[in-house]
Amino acid sequence: MADRSDIVVVGGGVLGTMLALHLAEAGAGTVRLIERDGLFEGTSAAGAGFIAVWAALAGTASSEEAAVQRYGLDFYRRLHEEEDGQFGYRRSGLLTVTYRSGDAAERTDGTVQASSDPAEPGDRPVDPAEAERLTGGTVRADHVVSGHWHPSGAQVHVPSLAPVLARRLLALGVAVDTRRPVTGIVVRGDRVVGVATPTGTVECGIVVLATGAWSNRLLRPLGLFLPSAPQLTSRFTTGPLGIPANLPALILESDSPGEGTMLWVREHEGGLVWGGPYPGYPRDLLVDSDVPDRFDELPLDGVEDLKQASARVSACLPALSRPTSIRLKHGAPCYTPDMRALVGPVPGAAGLYALTGDNELGVTHAPGFARVMVDLLTGGHGGPASPEAWAPERFAAGPTREADVIAGTEALYDELTDTGPAPA
Repeated sequence: MADRSDIVVVGGGVLGTMLALHLAEAGAGTVRLIERDGLFEGTSAAGAGFIAVWAALAGTASSEEAAVQRYGLDFYRRLHEEEDGQFGYRRSGLLTVTYRSGDAAERTDGTVQASSDPAEPGDRPVDPAEAERLTGGTVRADHVVSGHWHPSGAQVHVPSLAPVLARRLLALGVAVDTRRPVTGIVVRGDRVVGVATPTGTVECGIVVLATGAWSNRLLRPLGLFLPSAPQLTSRFTTGPLGIPANLPALILESDSPGEGTMLWVREHEGGLVWGGPYPGYPRDLLVDSDVPDRFDELPLDGVEDLKQASARVSACLPALSRPTSIRLKHGAPCYTPDMRALVGPVPGAAGLYALTGDNELGVTHAPGFARVMVDLLTGGHGGPASPEAWAPERFAAGPTREADVIAGTEALYDELTDTGPAPA
């Protein structure tokens, strides 16, 4: 006998889990979350856990994204209060730093142009001495060119978030099917009627794909395509290094346009969690390819690139060069041509929806996009923004290949930066 639910959310990462929670809290009907592995074992396992109003930092987002980001900041603050700090939430601010490197004659500020969205309260530039003070000496002033302080920024420990959300889902009566791969989307006529799994079909009226890098693998048999493409990245976790627990979340960029690699860094249990985009191979390895079920056997060329980047940064942040044990996680966040998410109906199959294309901001955006999707599915109102800005149908004329998605992302990045080609 087939299982039956009103809504099936496919994908147990931060986006899918957050959506299932919001649907259940809104009383949207019977909700089932289906995940091939365990919760947060795909790309979310490599999440940085940064939460910020990114629209105040970069020109790739608008007031709609800013509203979603503020919703996320408020959601995690409330969840922290209700869960007594069980997932590493800290509102310790976000500090962006341009560090000194390369030939002075070629230096640029290396920053993305500011958006039209107003800065958040308290946002301000800081000089090198204040950058060192804000980080308790973890960042060295004599290797800082400039900085910008965003006091509203916060951080969470993403792996610890999964069990917190799982407990809430179960308390709300959500069916959470882990270790149950979805092998196909079942369509009758032009309407979705369920999903296929090795242990039987789950019948439903609505399917939401929160499957990230694996979305197009599920859509391909239906002749459908989402303009979203995976880009590999990695997260390092060190052993204890004596890092102060109140260290702000850091984004570090070189003042030399030739280096290109951005690193993000934060404290965890006295050590550092850090990572960034690969500047070359194998960042595009999964583009227009069959995405493996897991990322544990990927080429390590990109990891070597990140280690070299950390060596360049270590004069500014000496802790990165201290001997320590290292743990490694890989992920494949998905990018879109306009660097805005895909939230809404998938054209070509009634009842099929997408929640993907996080553009590496999934942790920040997950609560707000979940609320936007609830309004879309229930006809409700009151979410942080209208869903039209992220409707997949805006790409009705293409692209139709993931390589073209990445080309669009790179072209947009070139327009928005002073540093030349995108680090992809």
